[in-house]
Formats: sequence, C-alpha cells, structure tokens
Amino acid sequence: MNEYQKKAWDYLNPEEQQCLFLTLGTGKSSWEAGEYLKKSHYKMLELRERSEIFFRMFTEFFENHTSIFRPDCPCQEDFKDYIEALICQRKTRKEALYISGCSPNLIYEISNRKIEKNIELLKMTKNPWDLDTLKLILNFDKWNNFRILPNRLQQPSAYKRRMNKKAKIHIKYLLDPNKMPEWLLVKIKERFYYKSRKEYKRYWVALISPKIFKQGYFLLPIRKDDQVVQEMNKYYLYVFGNKEDADSFGFKVVNYKPQTSVVRLGLKYWPEYREIVKKAVNYNAINNLEFNVKTLDIAYEPLKKNRISRKSSLSTH
Repeated sequence: MNEYQKKAWDYLNPEEQQCLFLTLGTGKSSWEAGEYLKKSHYKMLELRERSEIFFRMFTEFFENHTSIFRPDCPCQEDFKDYIEALICQRKTRKEALYISGCSPNLIYEISNRKIEKNIELLKMTKNPWDLDTLKLILNFDKWNNFRILPNRLQQPSAYKRRMNKKAKIHIKYLLDPNKMPEWLLVKIKERFYYKSRKEYKRYWVALISPKIFKQGYFLLPIRKDDQVVQEMNKYYLYVFGNKEDADSFGFKVVNYKPQTSVVRLGLKYWPEYREIVKKAVNYNAINNLEFNVKTLDIAYEPLKKNRISRKSSLSTH
C-alpha cells in the first residue's frame, strides 16, 4: 500500500479492516467471511460495501489533502473535534460529543444547531478543500453504520433497510392504541366524514384500529379540500385520491407484523408499501416531515391534554 492507502486503512475500524482482509486479501466469499465474522449474509454484504467505499473514499481524500480540515478552516474548534473523533477515531456520536469538550453539546438540540451552522460554513466558503471536507462528511454519514448528522442534513441512506425506518415508526404509531386512541379516531370520523355520491368531490383516509374496526381499519371519505388535507397532516394520516388506494394502505398497515415476520416476506412487503404511500396526495407533506418517535409523541400530547381539560371542565359543572 502507498502512504495514502495506509492512512485510509488506519481510518477503518477493526471490523472493516478484517472484512477487507478476508474478502480482498484471502479471496473469501461474502458467505465465508460472514461465517468467520459471525455476521448474517445481508449484514456482511453491507459491511463489505461500506469497507470498500470508506477505503476508497479516504484514499482519494488524502491524495489531495493532509487532514480532514484545512488549517484556516472557518469551522468552530469543537465541531472539528467532533467530526475528527467520529471519522478518525471512529467514536460513537455520544463519545465524540464528550471529546468536543463543550458540555452544552451533550444536549442534542444544541449540538444539532451547531452542526448545521458549521456545515453551512463549509458550503459558503467555496474553498475546494472545504468542499471536499463537506463531501467526505456527508458520504461518511450516508455509509456509516450509524448517523452522525441531524436528520435535515442527511442524504438518503445507502442501505435499503434503513429507508424503512421512518415508515416503521409511522406504522407502529398508527397501530398503537395509546397514540391513536379510540376516542381520537371517533372524533376524526365524526368531524371529517363527508357524504357525497360524487366521487370527484372526495378523498379517502384509512383510520387504523384492529380493536374497534372489523377489518382493522375504516375507510373514511373526506371532503376534497386543501384545508381538510392540512388537518389530516396534523394527525400524520395519508390522504388518497381514491378508495382503492386507501384500502390497500389500510390493509398493509394492519398486516404489518405478519407480512414482515420473516426476511423473505419483508422483501416483498416494503416495495409494495412504498409504492402505495407514494400515491397519497399529501405524500410529500407527510414523508418530508422530520418525524421520529419523539415528534409523533409531541403531536399527540396536545390532543391528549385538550381531552383531559374538557373532561375536567365537565366534571366541575
């Protein structure tokens, strides 16, 4: 190996080094290497791809630059310490935040804002070294086995299984009777049910509840109106242009567990699910939201509090 490759090799973690040694150095197949490293086949394929990408990416970077950040880089020092701990030392995000030496960084909301600010500084300088550093950080985040950047800065994951993460959170939320309780579904049904014989005047929503609906879901016709769609967005509910698509979505959500119980079934389930939700008229509005378990819980809390306050006021009269 030349000096750049040796430096790139040092930036790989021990598992990635082992993987490259077994697959490229000894010529073992991914199956054989997976058995040696005690990895399932699909995880071994991910590891091999990540190892090769990182080795090539680091080599190409160090052929042009001596370090990740140029000496007069505009970024803050604690941000540089954070990135170097992640990429050079391959620390976890929490460990890297400790290494940055600034205690407020341990609060994710603060550290995320700082990361976003420094990424913007790299974009604005137009310096070729800074732009290469930016590219390195973004690609590392994309291919690493855990994310290092805030959601809004992330490129789509290189791994297909991670593309399902947001969908899984959403599905589990819809199926959770504590998050989408019976009273809330009844209220949505009462408020937005739109009776019309003219199909072109209606949209459709699948309300999910295996407990209260015979099929596990109810197909709710709603008025074809932008304000009504915006109301559905508040509940993180997909809105469809026809009843058939809403029906397909409801069926997929209710059958999430049995249809993803084994890998073979999951490989069929997720492409079909993604194809259905892309047909939703509010697909971009829902899918582009930076939601996770925490934000979905936050969306539910005001509804819960309003219901409790109404109950309290009624009991005092």
